[in-house]
Amino acid sequence: MYGQILLKDIFSLLNIFLIFYLFMDRNQFVNNKRINGYSYVLCIGSLYLVRLMENGASFHIMYNYITIIAIVLIIGHFLFQQNVKYCFLIGSIFLSIVLLGQLLSCIFLYPYSKISILAELPTKFQLVMIFISELVIVLGNLSIKNIVEKIPSFLTATNSITIILPLFINIAVMAVCADQLYYEKEKLMNNIYSQITVLIACIAMFGGMICNIVVLENYLNVKKIENEKKLQISEISMQYDYYVKQSNDMENIRKLSHDIKNHLEALRGNVDYQQKQEYIDGIERKLDIYQSYYKTGNTFIDNVLHVKRLEALDKKIEFKVFADFSAFRRIKNEDLCVIVSNTVDNALRECQLMKEEDSEVECLIQLKVRKLKGFLSIICENTLRESQVEFLKRNTTWETSKEDKKNHGFGIKNIKSVVKDYGGEVSFHVVDDMFSTSVIIPIEI
Repeated sequence: MYGQILLKDIFSLLNIFLIFYLFMDRNQFVNNKRINGYSYVLCIGSLYLVRLMENGASFHIMYNYITIIAIVLIIGHFLFQQNVKYCFLIGSIFLSIVLLGQLLSCIFLYPYSKISILAELPTKFQLVMIFISELVIVLGNLSIKNIVEKIPSFLTATNSITIILPLFINIAVMAVCADQLYYEKEKLMNNIYSQITVLIACIAMFGGMICNIVVLENYLNVKKIENEKKLQISEISMQYDYYVKQSNDMENIRKLSHDIKNHLEALRGNVDYQQKQEYIDGIERKLDIYQSYYKTGNTFIDNVLHVKRLEALDKKIEFKVFADFSAFRRIKNEDLCVIVSNTVDNALRECQLMKEEDSEVECLIQLKVRKLKGFLSIICENTLRESQVEFLKRNTTWETSKEDKKNHGFGIKNIKSVVKDYGGEVSFHVVDDMFSTSVIIPIEI
C-alpha cells in the first residue's frame, strides 16, 4: 500500500515536470520571457504538495482529473503568463493522454481481475498498472510536444471549439470507460473484445483530434503567409511611392537651382532689409522641405518621419532625428510604426500647444533610436509648457490631461500594448522642462 502511494507521489512530480515541458519552449524562445528560478521552485513545490495530499487521501480518480486541469491552468496562466483558453486546451490534451494511459493499463490487466474488480487487485498488479499508465503519459507527451508547440497562443473562439469539443468528448468517453473497468463489478464491457474495441475507438478519436490540430495549424500558417505577402506588397508599394516622391522633389530642386541666379540678382538690388530677410526665409523653407528625407534602415519609418517633419516645419518646430532601425528585423514594421508615430504625435501635439500660447517660443523634438546591449532603445524628447511640467510631475500614472479621458489617451495605451507583446518596457520622465518617452525592447535572447 505504501509502495503504491510512494510510486504515485514520484510519478506525480514527473507529471508536473511534463506539464512544464509542454509550456517551456514556447515561453522562453518564442515570447522571450524569462522566469525567475524561485518561481519555478515555489510553483513546483506547492502543486506537488497538493498531489501528495490527494494521493494520501485516496480520492476517487475523477478528482485526479480535475486536479490535473487545475495544475495546468496554474502553471500555464500564472507562471508562464499564457491565456486561460490556451492553458485549458493544453490541459485537455494532457488529460486525454493520462486517460489513454489509464484505459490501456486497465485493459491490459483486465484478464487478471476474474470475479473481482481492478481496484481490488493485489499491490503488485496496481504497481504494474501505474507503470503502464505513466509510460503512456511520458511517451505521449514527448511525441505530441512538437504539435502542441505550434498551436497559436491566441486562438479565436471558433478555432478553440474546433479543437476542444472533440477532445472533450474523447475525454468523457475514456473517463467513463476507465471508471467502469476499474471500479464496477458488473462491467458494461464484459469481454476483452469489447474493451479493445473501446480502446481503438478512443485512440481513433484522439488521433482525429491530433489531425484536427495539425490541419488548423496548417490553415493558420497559410493565413500568416498570406498576411506576410500582403505586408510585403504594401511595403513595396510604400517604397515605390517614397522614391517617386523623392524623384519629384529632385525635379523641383533642379527647377529651384535653375532660378538661383535670378534669386541672387533680386537680392543684390537695393532692397529693404526686412523684405530681403523674408525673401531668404521663403527660399530656405522651400529647401527645408527637400531635406526632410531620412535613411533609418526602415522604409516605413522613413516615410512616417518624413511626414512628421513636414508637419513640424509647417508649425516652426525643430525636429531632429538620430535613428538606425536596420538591426531590428525581429520587430514587425507595423509595431514599430505604432511606437514611433504615437510617440512623435504626442510630442508634436505638446509643441503645437506651446506655439499657440507663444508663437515665438522655441520648440524642440528629438528622436533617438539605437541598439543598446541587446535592446532596442527608442527615446523621444520634447519641450513642455510650464503648466504641463507641473501637471506631469503630479500625475504619476501619466494619464492624459484632456478633459475627455474616455476618448483620449489611446496613444500611450497603444505604445504600452505593443511594447508589452515583445517583453519590453515603457517609461516617462520630466527632466529640465523636457518630456522624455523611453522604450526598451529586448532584441536578443
